[in-house]
Amino acid sequence: MKLKGLSNRAFNIFFHTHTVAGIVISFALYIIFFAGAFTIFRSEFYQWENPEARISLTKNAVEYDQIIQKIKQQYPDVDTEKDIIMRPGTAKEPLTSVWVSMKDKVGKNKNLKKEVKKARAESLELVYHPINKTLKVSEGKNQESSPTTIGETLFRLHYFSQIPLIGSYLSGLVAFFFLFASITGVLIHWRNIITKFYGFSVKGTWKQVWTNAHTVFGLIGLPFQMMYAVTGAFYCLSILLLAPATLVFFNGDQKAAFAAFRPDRVIEVNEKSPISTTLKPVNGIVNEFYKTIPDIEVTRVTVKHLGREDAILTVYVQDETIFNGNGVVGVTLKDGKRGMEVLPREKTYIQAVLGGIGSLHFAEFGGIALKVIFFILALITCFIIISGVLIWKEARNKKEYTDKQKRFHHRITMWYLAICFGLFPATAILFISERAIPMALKNHSSLVNTTFFVSWLILMILGLFWKNESLLTKRFLYINGFLSLIVPIFNGISTGDWLWKTLVNQQFYVAAVDIFWLLTALISIVLASNILNKSDEMKKIKTVSTIKSNEQLA
Repeated sequence: MKLKGLSNRAFNIFFHTHTVAGIVISFALYIIFFAGAFTIFRSEFYQWENPEARISLTKNAVEYDQIIQKIKQQYPDVDTEKDIIMRPGTAKEPLTSVWVSMKDKVGKNKNLKKEVKKARAESLELVYHPINKTLKVSEGKNQESSPTTIGETLFRLHYFSQIPLIGSYLSGLVAFFFLFASITGVLIHWRNIITKFYGFSVKGTWKQVWTNAHTVFGLIGLPFQMMYAVTGAFYCLSILLLAPATLVFFNGDQKAAFAAFRPDRVIEVNEKSPISTTLKPVNGIVNEFYKTIPDIEVTRVTVKHLGREDAILTVYVQDETIFNGNGVVGVTLKDGKRGMEVLPREKTYIQAVLGGIGSLHFAEFGGIALKVIFFILALITCFIIISGVLIWKEARNKKEYTDKQKRFHHRITMWYLAICFGLFPATAILFISERAIPMALKNHSSLVNTTFFVSWLILMILGLFWKNESLLTKRFLYINGFLSLIVPIFNGISTGDWLWKTLVNQQFYVAAVDIFWLLTALISIVLASNILNKSDEMKKIKTVSTIKSNEQLA
């Protein structure tokens, strides 16, 4: 069955632009999707990377007022009149994270000065343990971090945050060109898209296999890929979108724009407000939310201008029973009255659209099942990217290309494959190093990060010494299989929480990570064996074809 396609001229234009756009962004796009696939589950493997968090937490167990008192007692140089941000613990992430601002001039506490310098200028991140009732300085460096670094490292990698200044903009441009490549890909395959889909086969030459796989899996994952291309470009290039919108719809008034879609960002306080000692407790107000708003979870709490009459409590909530269920409510601590209010089911159009983009991009709806689907689709997208590179290379392995050009195409392909395939075993090393490097070390996170990136570089360079794509792929799969098998072993050795023990103790998030790496080890070894067999089969077919050709010539 054939559909009406493009004219020959339009087909050639879109075909070449699709090829060029795809090959330029391929390895960067692979990194974004691969790291993003793991980022989807960063809350789920939080307990695996942080043994202190392997505890059970009951609902409403966070003691906000007690945390504030401990901050005042333990860290007198903290300015409690500035924002105190608290992210309450959950079943996945039981530890409570706290971010505070320092006074303009830190006192004589030399140790605290070092901690402030280590964290970031004039701010400090703390971690509160709900069982031990302890509050201590975290190694995290921003409001999305944790005491450990696996989730943070992969999250930052998926939008190139490690590249100073321009990293997120580069990832935004990659997402934009990915959108272009996806649209042009549909256009050039539209004429025979149904025939190609049902004609998928793993038989024939490598070029036929990669072409069929690229088309079929590209079609299957198209809605997912388009969604991530649009939302990724929006997040990383938002300044290019919001700035013109502010000029057009709000006459350049940034405050009015924020008031429309993020009213919590424009809350103001009076610096000369009188001191008050009769403010309502934070816990009492937060507990009222659980009573008055059904199906709600508090995801973050911010206290502004604490100790003054105009102190404001901002509560961020999440309703997991609906799509785009995030909301925010502002409450005055003087009388407990609600002022600014954006409830999940009562949003304006602008608030709903912006919140919906976040829910889609971070898979904040549908529970664990949706995350698994997104994870699989992200890995399929990685496969589509690799198959596109191999198609590009095989399409240029023809007589019209000189030997020099063929060698150049081969080197480019090997570079791309080494960068992409080296990331998988490097990720396993990231998990291993998180457990192998002692948590007690002050530079624990830095050492783990260094180990990850250095190992990725070494694996990349190693891959360049292998002579062809098949050998590179096979050996990286074997390396990944071996390293994946080590991940749960290191977890058991360093923490004593072996797989069977975590299952008995119902530490399912920890057990799930170990099971994932065991399955990854098995799949990697099986795939490597199949690639070896496929390569041998292809060589036999090629040899037989050559012999027959020679016989015909004779």
